[in-house]
Amino acid sequence: MPVVAWAAPAGQGRPLAYWPPESGFFMPLSAADIIAQLATLVGPAAVIGAPEQMGNYLNEPRKRFHKGAAAIVLPASVSEVQAIVRWANEHGVGLIPQGGNTGLVGAQVPLRGDEVIISLTRLDTIRSVDPAAGTMTAEAGVILENAHKAAEAQGTIFPLWLASQGSARIGGLLSSNAGGVNVLTYGNARELTMGVEAVLADGRLYQGLNSLKKDNTGYDLKDLLVGAEGTLGIITAATLKLFPKPEDYETCLVNIVGPEAALTLFQLLRERLGGRLNAFEIVPALGLDMQLRHAMLDRDPTAGPSPGMR
Repeated sequence: MPVVAWAAPAGQGRPLAYWPPESGFFMPLSAADIIAQLATLVGPAAVIGAPEQMGNYLNEPRKRFHKGAAAIVLPASVSEVQAIVRWANEHGVGLIPQGGNTGLVGAQVPLRGDEVIISLTRLDTIRSVDPAAGTMTAEAGVILENAHKAAEAQGTIFPLWLASQGSARIGGLLSSNAGGVNVLTYGNARELTMGVEAVLADGRLYQGLNSLKKDNTGYDLKDLLVGAEGTLGIITAATLKLFPKPEDYETCLVNIVGPEAALTLFQLLRERLGGRLNAFEIVPALGLDMQLRHAMLDRDPTAGPSPGMR
């Protein structure tokens, strides 16, 4: 596979670039060239070039990163993702894959300001749900909450729950190996993924949408792609594990004197409940105070103060 190498002089953000492409170096394209060439690949309506229209894609939640982008491109199919990646590889253009833009470490927004954000939001089809096999195949742009609804409609669950599930998307969740509140029982996103489809750096398609649970053949490339933050390829779809939907849930809020007591309680519950223990979290008083102060909770749900948690 070709490797795109970038080199920058000390103190400068833009890469050194030379021509022809056969040498492994590239002439830099202007933003206007990038926008025009992307438009020929996916159509003008799928390319955002005006800075004033990029806000939703550049404004990451913590407001820590403030660089612009050369363009935003929104492919509508896997073949369009391949065409974009192939073009970027040929011209030495940096790509940043983006899902729901909910990440808190800035990996989904530009670092230098001359990159192209490739948004997977239009790849939002749930290709199949097989409750008998316990699998769902969903494209990278599927919103997590929609995956939940599709699974539950078949009497199953996809047990990855987190605060941003109404906007986070499958591709980003897998690329960051998200955990969520049920990680104790079901594991991180990697453990919930049976196979992936991904576009590699030269535009080739890795077709690994495996749904066979007993598969001991060859290398498990899925485990490399999940959690790689898009550095090894852009995930375009995944086969996910589904589980039977529980008939009911019981939630208990327990006051404790400190973290050590929480560990003791956790061990006791795990011994008594086994796999039925889905989630176990410590909620510090600071978190409750903040929610009460901003009217996110109607009242303090605890039975009393927990001095050791202040």
